[in-house]
Amino acid sequence: MRSVPGARIALVVVASLLALRYAVAQAPTRMMVCESADDTCVKSTASFSNTWQFDGTAGKIISPVNSDGTELTIESMDQTRVIIHREDRAGTTAGRSAIYTGAIRASSIEGTRIEGTVQWDWPGHTGFPASGKWSATLQGPAAASAGAPVTPNNQSQQMLPPRLLECEGNGPCNSAWLIDGQSGKATWFLQKPVRAELTVIRSAPDDIMVRRIDVTDGNSAVYYGTRRGDVYSGTVVWSSPSHPGGSSGRWSASVPQTQCALSANLSSEDAMRIGRNALMFDLQQDAFNCYSTAAKAGNAIAQTAVGLIYYQGHNPGVQQNYPQALFWLRKAAQQGVYAAQKTVADMYMLGEGTPRDPELSRYFGDKAAEQKSDFERRQERQEDREERAADRRANVLTGFVMGAVFGAAFF
Repeated sequence: MRSVPGARIALVVVASLLALRYAVAQAPTRMMVCESADDTCVKSTASFSNTWQFDGTAGKIISPVNSDGTELTIESMDQTRVIIHREDRAGTTAGRSAIYTGAIRASSIEGTRIEGTVQWDWPGHTGFPASGKWSATLQGPAAASAGAPVTPNNQSQQMLPPRLLECEGNGPCNSAWLIDGQSGKATWFLQKPVRAELTVIRSAPDDIMVRRIDVTDGNSAVYYGTRRGDVYSGTVVWSSPSHPGGSSGRWSASVPQTQCALSANLSSEDAMRIGRNALMFDLQQDAFNCYSTAAKAGNAIAQTAVGLIYYQGHNPGVQQNYPQALFWLRKAAQQGVYAAQKTVADMYMLGEGTPRDPELSRYFGDKAAEQKSDFERRQERQEDREERAADRRANVLTGFVMGAVFGAAFF
């Protein structure tokens, strides 16, 4: 990807370009463009004779009709500027390229007019490199909406749900969004959790725009999308302080299920999934109910979770209960869960919920030590196999959330 020093793209432009995809008519995103070697195209009398059409950050020229083979790419963005790279790959202008750097003409955070400079290059041709001016306006049924000032939801729009479980790309759904009207907070449960402030700019079913500003590092993103049934989805454009508009991708979100009804006859897998949802949104009692359901069905991780909740007594509504803790942790320990084996060994050594029994303490302690040794050997082998990195990342969510809430290493 070509970069231009000092150039950054306006989130405004992406809001205009990408949001058009999600207009009511689902029309393609279009820009009417004027470019010239003098100031003609930045005057009020500019004639917009070219039409550029984008799908996300990639685009093409659809008029004039002799522009087949021309590729357009939105290169980067920030809150004030836009950069678009053009490459002519076929036809009479094959080999010619250009960089369009533009700014929003108005001071509004969104606008329909872009103005700037263009640098043309055509190796081997007289008169190149060359420079000029260009301007553009948005076209299509959503242009009026895209050109309106960015203000949070008006009364005709529907508010986003208070909880959304968000997924990005093909990765796990590991982000909890808490929405309160026009603002919100989000946490991405990674090895080091990422927390962000959210601002809901638009929330109409066919025109969603949410801004994200990370709390710790200043990274940001803008989420554009639509709602179809109970699912929200669209395009996300990520930025960092050093690389505005550095990448884009897909996102989706839905209202999470966080309660396990006793009459639902859930499988242990479904109960675990719902329990994890509840944990992500800090609904600890709902999580406990779900893990209890899975524990009764024989799930070792759920048995460990329930046992540790009883052992620690930190969960609201669940008092410390050593006998119950030992009951569930022994079941998990017998299925080979390290955290359960280690805790059971400690309980027999200290006489917590049971008479002291050094032999049983040593038995479960040895099992835990064996587990730890085996785990470390497996980790060493995995570190030598880069192809397993994706699997390790996919498993981070369960380990982190469980460890953060229950205070134990589950491997």
